[in-house]
Amino acid sequence: MITKLVPKSAQRWLRTRIENIARDVKLPLIENIAREDKFPFAKMKYIPYKFPSDSFVIPKSRKLNCETCGSGLAIPPTELWFGMAATKEEYIASGEKHVSMMLELLRASGFSFSKGDRILDFGCGTGRMIRHLANVSESCEIWGTDVHAESIYWCNQHLNPPFHFATTTTIPHLPFGDSYFKLIYGGSIFTHIDDLAEAWLLELRRILSPDGRLYVTIHDNRSIELLEACRNEDFFLAELLKTNDLYIQSKSNLGMLAIGRDIHAQVFYDIDYFRKMLSSTYQVLSVTKEAYGYQTAVLVKPRSA
Repeated sequence: MITKLVPKSAQRWLRTRIENIARDVKLPLIENIAREDKFPFAKMKYIPYKFPSDSFVIPKSRKLNCETCGSGLAIPPTELWFGMAATKEEYIASGEKHVSMMLELLRASGFSFSKGDRILDFGCGTGRMIRHLANVSESCEIWGTDVHAESIYWCNQHLNPPFHFATTTTIPHLPFGDSYFKLIYGGSIFTHIDDLAEAWLLELRRILSPDGRLYVTIHDNRSIELLEACRNEDFFLAELLKTNDLYIQSKSNLGMLAIGRDIHAQVFYDIDYFRKMLSSTYQVLSVTKEAYGYQTAVLVKPRSA
């Protein structure tokens, strides 16, 4: 219907414009996104599958030739690890370690799972952490969301069941009802949210049950100390931080620092500043340094009305 209302000359111009953009822009790996100025993620608000192709297909049956971990769940291809590990053993072990730490802190806060509870892995990637909740999935509904469509398609092909997955956007909205989840966790997600951090905290509060828990990891003072002590050549983030002029100028009075913008951001907090951000909506239950590598874990529950 729309094509009938648009002049053919305009249609040809638009088609040529789209083809030029598609030819000029190539989908980089996640770790290279910050160097790809032409890719319009800021407008799209998610990372499309198979971009810049204008068509794609998802097979109805899953591939059966994937390697599996000890629990029988498929291991994603190395290009979807995004620098989280060097070997499949490290990929599995790191997810298990981070989930174990989270569960330990949850138990210490008096939290336990009940039949019918719902859990959200906010920024699940290809399931590095969620796979280690397989035993909980027998009694709980567990979802993973991410802005990287290819990761979500892979998860839906290989980890569903027992889990459920959906591609979402960087806009602070998730397609779930109020108070839907008993637990929401996000490993190294608020390390990449700049201006919309408060809005995301409010959205996560909306879908979190009154007796639920939110578990997130951040770059904080301790993270900065560790990065300062790290040789630049050992870790790209150490070099990024220590050579940033704004950080050098403001580190004695740093509340929040964003290097890069939107999904390109690397975000650092003073822990007291972050606690203040949380204070109107959440009660902080614990702050655990180096709970997620060099990142600090913050566990909160909704503040009573």
